[in-house]
Amino acid sequence: MIPTIVGILLINFAVLRCADDPLRSALSQEGSEDNALDPQLIGQTVESSIRTAAMSGRHLPAIINMRGFLHRDRVQSWLESTEREEGMQDEEARRQRRESGLWLSGRFAVQPLYEILSDPDQEHLHGPASYALSFAAYRPLSLHDIQTMPSAQRSHISTRNARLRHIRIGHENTFEGGFSLTVDEETYRERLHNIQEWWQRYGEDFTYGPGAAWAAVFLETGFIDFFGRFFSGRLESEQFRRPVFELIGERWYISFWLQFLSVFLAWTIAVPIGIRSARRKGSLEDKATTNSLFMLWSLPEFFVGALLLFYLCTDREGSAALFPAQGLPDTDSLWLHTPAYLMAVAYHGLLPLFCLTYGSFTVLSRYMRGALLDQMGADYARTARAKGVSEDAIVYKHNLRNSMITMITMGSGLLSALFGGFVVVEYMFSIPGLGTLLLEAARAKDAPLVMGATVISVSLLLISILLADLLYAVVDPRIRSRYV
Repeated sequence: MIPTIVGILLINFAVLRCADDPLRSALSQEGSEDNALDPQLIGQTVESSIRTAAMSGRHLPAIINMRGFLHRDRVQSWLESTEREEGMQDEEARRQRRESGLWLSGRFAVQPLYEILSDPDQEHLHGPASYALSFAAYRPLSLHDIQTMPSAQRSHISTRNARLRHIRIGHENTFEGGFSLTVDEETYRERLHNIQEWWQRYGEDFTYGPGAAWAAVFLETGFIDFFGRFFSGRLESEQFRRPVFELIGERWYISFWLQFLSVFLAWTIAVPIGIRSARRKGSLEDKATTNSLFMLWSLPEFFVGALLLFYLCTDREGSAALFPAQGLPDTDSLWLHTPAYLMAVAYHGLLPLFCLTYGSFTVLSRYMRGALLDQMGADYARTARAKGVSEDAIVYKHNLRNSMITMITMGSGLLSALFGGFVVVEYMFSIPGLGTLLLEAARAKDAPLVMGATVISVSLLLISILLADLLYAVVDPRIRSRYV
């Protein structure tokens, strides 16, 4: 089970790294048609994108981080490669990726960028270098940082981030002329002075030795950051700006009870139907039951749910809705005494529960019938009949217990089918469960929340399979005597 969970986590990490670049939308808003950068507009947009990427480690290299070995010549060459040139329109997407990578280059690029800004011979690069420095030095504060970081350190970082907004030098980047400043000489000198003051005050925060560079190679990576946040519970939702597991904790119990009741009802209904069909094999009742159940099984949840919503949950001319369209009781019912509240829950949850249950019990009943028929024709059953044992005793004392092995296997597999079904049913009936949360996260492209909800759901499925293995020993003495 543990290798399976690790494999799922690795797949989630790979999918997360393949998600859209959070800075791509910022690059598409690079100012007006003449490509002049508005310091305030682009700064706010990119800072928000960096903050979003930092929630799941997407601001760091995936496996190996070589940024600690950046030097001035490398950064200057990188900066020059982001300049637009005439006739290079077809290379714009690649240029944007290079620019995005520079803005996300992080703390190790700050000192080389400052050296470029301190060189008067590189005046044509001062505009883009000031932007790159302000974004590389930006340190977003997560919810965990706000809650645990000492106030003095938190204030220091917040002030440092705020001062970064006053060092950006307005410029444009066009295909005709490349980089060129868009500010007057006085503003340009003022920004350079702000950069020097900022470095004098905060330069020590971005001065590193070889040890820090080597330590960052494997430790400051997206892989380490993602799994560190995941296992420590610090993984945050990009949409809600809250810890992922806190959001899941508020919703999962609703989905858990829906699935638990669905499986319980499916078993309760399927076992008697399967036994009755097996004991009346070939009869008109057996054929009618089999055909009816197969027809019911062929109807998908969303189709049945839509029919129920239209015919039973909608006010029409001459008739009122019989059931509420929302799958949970009204807020006012929380103030009622327990029996009334339970009745309200049952009233609101009857239709969603039916949508989740009907497909399960139809399949289980057919497997119950087939498994019981195999046991009824076994040698030990024929021997018991020859000895005069009653048919009821053979079926309920011997055949049924041996048939349960197949049913346990199918019952644990039901949860995997329900995992897809409950997302649709919860959305259709407006149930605020884990399925609705997962769908909201997918629509908002909230990768950390999708990953967290998926891992939790699959983990519950694996636990159910483990419980099924333990139940084998309960129903089959041969397994118990071999392994216990």
